[in-house]
Amino acid sequence: MNLSGEATKRLLLYSLILLVVPLIMFPERLGTYLQDYSSTNIVLELLFYLLLTFVLYRQGNAMQMVAIVFIGLGYRLLISSVFSVLISAFYDISSSVAFSLGMYGYLPSLLFQVFATQFIIKSTMDKIFFSRPRMRRPQQSDSATFDSVETGTSTFVVTKEKNASRPDSPLPSPVQNQSGLENRPATAESPVIGGDAQGFDKATRYIGEHSSVKLAAVVDHEGLLLSNFTRGGIIAEDVAPFALLIKADGAGSMNFLSYGCPERVEFQLSNDRVVLCYEESYCLMVIAERHSDDLLNIRINQAMEMVKKYMSERYGEMLHPAMEKSYA
Repeated sequence: MNLSGEATKRLLLYSLILLVVPLIMFPERLGTYLQDYSSTNIVLELLFYLLLTFVLYRQGNAMQMVAIVFIGLGYRLLISSVFSVLISAFYDISSSVAFSLGMYGYLPSLLFQVFATQFIIKSTMDKIFFSRPRMRRPQQSDSATFDSVETGTSTFVVTKEKNASRPDSPLPSPVQNQSGLENRPATAESPVIGGDAQGFDKATRYIGEHSSVKLAAVVDHEGLLLSNFTRGGIIAEDVAPFALLIKADGAGSMNFLSYGCPERVEFQLSNDRVVLCYEESYCLMVIAERHSDDLLNIRINQAMEMVKKYMSERYGEMLHPAMEKSYA
């Protein structure tokens, strides 16, 4: 679990809204009536949280969902307790009456807090239950030497010696530009501004416009991200290296059958569908819902053409001469 300061501030801000809005409305009942405590209400609240949990956390298992449900209930009870203290202080109401109103009696506050709770804690739950440690970038082989190729505001390297275990030609990886800022891979939450990743970013975002897509990523020959679009808590840096492992396993099997390296691999899991499209120096990786329609295939094919065109226009003249050195 690694909660950033920004996530904590966001949670506190939303919690403040849950307190202030009902406090402004109080004591107006807005056509509702005062509610008496009933265990049935708690059961209904738990069932409502469980329903939302199935919708918001489809990648979670049963234990995680049950934990999220009870965390949501605890969060709501905490907010209601603070609300009880506030109405007792501001409206000079006895503590017992204020507690009964704040916890379950005042329906406008209760309904507002119950409906908003799971949405407010979602980002925090994603970090607690579904975030994983980032994989470190593998170190370069000592036997490889590099040529530095500069293009405008960006720099990439091309190997002079070709390693037998890495048959693919290297692809320009995002590194520091002249201003000293690193060109980061694109995600759904952090768009790329400027730099060489724009062409790759355009392709991944185009695939990500399809509602079934959970991950769209362009991966270089070392398994490093050039750009990615994520939805639903997937950590792109953790998944990307497996594109190369799948290619290596597939190539071994196909070479045994004298078919050569596969250009496209597609398989289905219990809930997801994985599509891998390989070129000489990069791979397009897509993870989507299992029952996605044929329009996704069209978007994947069009995205591959976008990446090919971008590579040809951006790096064609400089990359091909440099690649020829590796075969000299």
